[in-house]
Amino acid sequence: RGQTTELLKNMGSAWDCVDAKADLTPYDVLIVGKSTLTVDGPAPDIGRVRDGLKVLVFEQTPEVLEKRFGFRVAQYGLRQVFARVPDHPVLAGLRTEHLRDWRGEATILPPRLKYELDPKFNLTPTVTWCGIPVTRAWRCGCRGNVASVLIEKPACGDFFPIVDGGFSLQYSPLLEYREGKGMVLFCQMDVTGRTETDPAAQVLTANLLEYVFGWKPSPRREALYAGDPVGKRHLEKAGFRFGSFSDREMKADRVLVVVPGGKALEPHSDGIAAFLKAGGCLLALGWTQQDADAILPFKVSISQGEHINACFDPPGLHSPLAGVGPADVHNRDPREIALVDGGVETLGDGVLAIASSLNVVFCQLAPWQFEYAGNYGLKKTFRRASFLATRILANLGANSETPLLTRFSTAVGGDEPARWLRGFYLDEPEEWDDPYRFFRW
Repeated sequence: RGQTTELLKNMGSAWDCVDAKADLTPYDVLIVGKSTLTVDGPAPDIGRVRDGLKVLVFEQTPEVLEKRFGFRVAQYGLRQVFARVPDHPVLAGLRTEHLRDWRGEATILPPRLKYELDPKFNLTPTVTWCGIPVTRAWRCGCRGNVASVLIEKPACGDFFPIVDGGFSLQYSPLLEYREGKGMVLFCQMDVTGRTETDPAAQVLTANLLEYVFGWKPSPRREALYAGDPVGKRHLEKAGFRFGSFSDREMKADRVLVVVPGGKALEPHSDGIAAFLKAGGCLLALGWTQQDADAILPFKVSISQGEHINACFDPPGLHSPLAGVGPADVHNRDPREIALVDGGVETLGDGVLAIASSLNVVFCQLAPWQFEYAGNYGLKKTFRRASFLATRILANLGANSETPLLTRFSTAVGGDEPARWLRGFYLDEPEEWDDPYRFFRW
């Protein structure tokens, strides 16, 4: 307790100290100290984030992130993370070598986890994760850690990963959430209470404060949808709300999402051309050549090809693909899909592409194409493709909502269902009566 206070004092910051019942109306920024939140304790109402309040949350325990918020987390104790948005202001002055092997030890976790030796797993060390027992290797020590408790990138809502790490780079310890005119920035980087001072951690903390104080919301757009209703249901579960598609609704401050079946939009091609010329945005999800020919006012080449993965540098902060990486387009079930191969700027093998002059983004992995119910090997691909589609749509300005702001101030009740079952992820299991069934996947 008091570690964040000491950190801010050493940086010369001034603040008012508030409690859980505080009225935050007079304030622009709320800083939540390390380990301040508990699973069942009170917390301030941050609903005013929608009106412009900015919240900076320093390191919280895995119990709070999992049980109170509903995130899926990993307690890796990472000694290296990677910049997902290298030109982000929070990373100013920091290079790849500064995001690894920090001095001293992190203190958010004890050096050893609490294990149980479960006979059902041949006495392998076992921990409880999201209500189910999972095996994991022994872990000892926190020396050199840069991030001990990481959040799995949500597939719902406008969550923007600034850095990432862990298996398949699916976790982020520096995650910015945007809703309405405000934001919540989760800093799970081990910058607070280290046993030794690290210069990179100090620079990162200073950048975080400067960024939050100066943050301004980007323009928001109403979303329109056209195509297969399966895709619409998927994106609505991810927190987006869509207006009805018509020529009259295609104004410059809209973003249009179109999935295969574009031939039906051919009568609207002139209206779509005018919409794009006026500054509207279009997200093409899983298009074929037929779709492109029927809708677009320019020529683009799309052909069938096998896709496993693609390699490309992290897109910049102002790119419509910001926050997206090669791990998000990794297909664990290699198959032939439609890939963009000409007429626009492509990334990797054409699984992603941008026509920047007309605000058109192509994403050739549609998450609902990976039905994992009969093949759980596809579940990771579904997760990453879901995050991919959500992230691109949010980058284009589409509004979305999640339960985050409500859960911040609402303690967990005794009879409440597990919050991680709904809210941030789309691969929610239907049955939890037998936790060991998951190991038969």
